[in-house]
Amino acid sequence: MSYWVTPSEMAGLDRVTIAKGVPGEVLMERAGEAIAAVAARMIRPGEGPVEVWAGPGNNGGDGFVVARLLLERGFGVRVIAAFDRDRQLPEESEQNRRRFEDLGGELSYQSDHRPLPGAPPALMVDALLGTGFRGYLRDDAAEAAGVMRGRRCPVLAVDTPSGLNGETGDADPGAVRADVTVTLACPKIGLLLPPGCALVGTLILADIGIAPPSNADRLVMDVDLARGLLPRRPVDAHKGIFGRVLLLGGCEEMPGAPMLMTMGALRAGAGLVELCVPLPAAPAVAGRIPEALFSYFLPGDVTSMPDPESFTCAAIGPGMGDSVSTRKVMRHILTNWSLPLVLDADALNSLSGDLGLLSGYGSPLILTPHPGELRRLTGEDSKGLKTRWEAASRLAEGTGSVVVLKGRPSAVFHPSGGRILIPSGNNGLATGGSGDVLTGMIVSLLGQGMDAGDAAALGAYLHGLAADIAVSRTSRRSLIPTDVVAAVGAAYALIEDTRNNSLLHVEGSFNGRLWHHP
Repeated sequence: MSYWVTPSEMAGLDRVTIAKGVPGEVLMERAGEAIAAVAARMIRPGEGPVEVWAGPGNNGGDGFVVARLLLERGFGVRVIAAFDRDRQLPEESEQNRRRFEDLGGELSYQSDHRPLPGAPPALMVDALLGTGFRGYLRDDAAEAAGVMRGRRCPVLAVDTPSGLNGETGDADPGAVRADVTVTLACPKIGLLLPPGCALVGTLILADIGIAPPSNADRLVMDVDLARGLLPRRPVDAHKGIFGRVLLLGGCEEMPGAPMLMTMGALRAGAGLVELCVPLPAAPAVAGRIPEALFSYFLPGDVTSMPDPESFTCAAIGPGMGDSVSTRKVMRHILTNWSLPLVLDADALNSLSGDLGLLSGYGSPLILTPHPGELRRLTGEDSKGLKTRWEAASRLAEGTGSVVVLKGRPSAVFHPSGGRILIPSGNNGLATGGSGDVLTGMIVSLLGQGMDAGDAAALGAYLHGLAADIAVSRTSRRSLIPTDVVAAVGAAYALIEDTRNNSLLHVEGSFNGRLWHHP
């Protein structure tokens, strides 16, 4: 379980830890050990030199530790210092520079060499600047970042890619683009926010012995937390254990949306799934998904709808259209049913300005709006991430619902307060139908006995992780919702089987030891 912090808060935690008796040099050694371990999984000894770019601060000190440890493991290593020879370094950094050179390590200074020495590297380590960076890259750091961007080899960033603002997510246009980032002790909020999150690559959290305070508003989902939330599947299980899920959606013009919702529910592990659509959509839907049951109802006729007592939970909305019939169905359900519900798309649009129906519902509710649906539902201006988060939090507390606000990052808001950020996912999901798959996955987990908040958080993380795995085999530009559905099993397997419990986000492809761009 991890909690995000700002860079200034992280600096404060550093100081507190040192004041409690853990020397700064020990923290630097731990950081270097964690990063060197990741580097050793990205390449093997003999594949080419590792080139460490070290800045003049503590981030550069971490880089010297990484260089020394890799040298001791048999890797070819050289350090390029992005500062003048006579620059005075912090005590711990200077100590680790000397230890690297005493071991016979190759150290050169950026200003001394045109061109840079040696064979092209197999891996570059970005230890130029830390998470306290603000503004624009300048002088040696700007030149070093430009060289790193121009070389065609993987980049491993120490704590943050250089040039990324660790608090806002803003980035210098010349910032380093990492293939893997190992962030130390706590994820910094800027690594999770656009546009900077696009520079981070695979994001791994390293424990260096600094414990952040618990904060329910700052949870970040990771593989370890996701694994702990997975519904149990007894060895002697039968389909009745994993829920009977009802899905309502679709119309004549949009029959695909409820089918995508159904595929998501099935892949996420529901025991039985029944898709119920309005009669005009039935010819396009019936029999198309052999694993699901099928039924239909007459538009606007609530007496022809399935008996809710036969189901564990229900999801409503994808493809229904914002019509008189949809509004009538929603009013009936929220007035007369008692099932746990997931509401998406037109189920939400039909409730715009009428939140009393939600707050009066007596069973768990999960709402899954994108920013536009949130704006229509609440009537609030939702420009800017902070404003949207505040509106979603008020919606959750005011209606007693769990709210999944879709975006980058997606975030889950609890009615009693508290928020969890979802670091998985990519911009390939910005296509019609992605949210329908997510709705099906969340209701599937709800049907398997999960608490509403846990089902929402795990479903959102699993959905994003499936998308990340899917684009490891193709371009984000070509991702479609059925690709995400097909990768849900691989996402489950990664959560179940990975040894890296501190994996927050994956990007690139898996080389057998680590996710990164080849």
